[in-house]
Amino acid sequence: MFDRVSGQRRTRTTREATFPAPVKGWVQSGNITTAARDQAEYLDNFFPTAQSVRLRGGTILYADIGSAIVRLMTYSSGTDKLFAGTASGIYDCDRINAGGAAFADVAGLASGDWSSTQIGTAGGQYAVFVNGANHMHYYDGTAFYPLYTQAVNNVGYDALAASFAVGQTVTGGTSGATAVILSIVQTSATAGTLRVGTISGGPFQDNEALTTTSGAATANGASSAATLTSTFTGVTTASLSQVWLYKKRLFFVESASQSVWYLPVDSIGGAATEINLGSIFRRGGQMLFGATWSLDSGSGLDDVCVFVTTNGEIAVYEGTDPSSASTWALIGVYDIATPLNKHAWFKAGGDLAILTDDGIIPVSEALKKDRAALQAVAISYPIEDAWKSAVADALTSFPIAPTLWQAQSMLVIGTPNNVAFVANARTGAWCRFTGWDVRCGAVANNSMYFGDNAGSVFQGDAGGTDDGTQYTGLYVPKFSDCGTPALKSANHAGLTFRASGTPNFRMACHADYAVDVPATPSAGALPSGSTWGTAVWGSFTWGSSAATETYTLWEGVGANGFALAPSVQVTSNQTEATVFEILAARLRFEGAGSF
Repeated sequence: MFDRVSGQRRTRTTREATFPAPVKGWVQSGNITTAARDQAEYLDNFFPTAQSVRLRGGTILYADIGSAIVRLMTYSSGTDKLFAGTASGIYDCDRINAGGAAFADVAGLASGDWSSTQIGTAGGQYAVFVNGANHMHYYDGTAFYPLYTQAVNNVGYDALAASFAVGQTVTGGTSGATAVILSIVQTSATAGTLRVGTISGGPFQDNEALTTTSGAATANGASSAATLTSTFTGVTTASLSQVWLYKKRLFFVESASQSVWYLPVDSIGGAATEINLGSIFRRGGQMLFGATWSLDSGSGLDDVCVFVTTNGEIAVYEGTDPSSASTWALIGVYDIATPLNKHAWFKAGGDLAILTDDGIIPVSEALKKDRAALQAVAISYPIEDAWKSAVADALTSFPIAPTLWQAQSMLVIGTPNNVAFVANARTGAWCRFTGWDVRCGAVANNSMYFGDNAGSVFQGDAGGTDDGTQYTGLYVPKFSDCGTPALKSANHAGLTFRASGTPNFRMACHADYAVDVPATPSAGALPSGSTWGTAVWGSFTWGSSAATETYTLWEGVGANGFALAPSVQVTSNQTEATVFEILAARLRFEGAGSF
């Protein structure tokens, strides 16, 4: 090349720039012109670890429920059981996964927006469920029961001809007995047990007709008392929208109020006592949720009870017995942005984090800083712009809620656009999982599950496809001037990675902060073995499919600009989980003169 100013020929020097693995994750905040090379402009379907990023696992269908999943809940007693709540029922996912029919184990409900917790009492281990529309339910490891102000009775039925609904009055055709249905527990699509309140004119008789305004069936046995004789008094359990455990007591939020209620210790029933917090919160609003916040990573004497309102006020109390001023005291009231919903919080170590309009705020920081300063210390600060967009798109039918998978240090947050925001819970680095319609999630038996709007419950980060559909990982680091402000021409991109098998990946280069993502690498029909994508993946063979080795491969690329960034795409289309871990991306480029 000839320099017209100096009259001398200039030489073109080839240089190489290294982009370390994006361990700081996907970043959507800060100055893009000075961003570090270990940050990512795009990090889709790659999960950041402490040393690298790995291609995520796929999804495996666990249970096909058939109706939109609203909440996933668990019960633990040695092994975990997984339940899915829809708008009208609760389903045993494990039963359906084992080949059972997809009927609701609890039917005829008015809401699926359940809040749940578990407590151990002298009577056993119980999972407790409230939704603010139906009577409180508990699960004892075998069956579901409602908890009501009256004793609960059982009326078995079979030969169901028309569906019953909770709240209807059932009448016995022969006995003339009547009772209000509190819950409908099904053992098949046509048989089960009506949990009813006080029976008038009874008892119900075997084989008599059972009818309501909409339902019809035949009695299967005479009526009998339910197993738990406890009742719940003080407040209607159908008005309780959220539950949590603190100091061996169950606490509840009363819907559309500023009140919470609590029970005696080691109990799932009895006389509930009200705590009216109306005089504590100066900004008004209603109680949204409560939680236990530990000043360490466990559960002990330093735990405090946190009450959060719809307007973003947090009241923190310490003590053991709210009925005594000597054992119950207000620590303080603090302000944050508006919480997203009653499920918008999670525990991480010794802290409590709340999902708000401004981001994910640790309660420990809320006690030290005002709202304006909290945004800079938000867990979601690296993806601030993306977070704001997701919150703006949130719908009442799709509340943004977190699932923390401690075993994999993975925080998964579904957003309304079939994209999950995912963070490494230890490092705070973010990425995106595309193609995941995460309406809600839960962790059971050390695996993570999520429910979608189509009524499917999936095991996440498992297998090599998304329920038989291929998916593609995309990595684009932040743009860099590669050590010189001069105009540059990229000619080769390289990738250093660990993998087993022979992956088909594609590299490209982009210039001056504009990312033009190339077409997705092709992949054929799902093979029967462990090969990825199409039958041929490159011109040489690497060891056994179980071996994981480190390689550096180069591809020719082309891009001209002052700031450059390589990109990597890899598609997974196999039965087994794909092993592909990026250690570094590299770029060779030319420019005039030496630099």
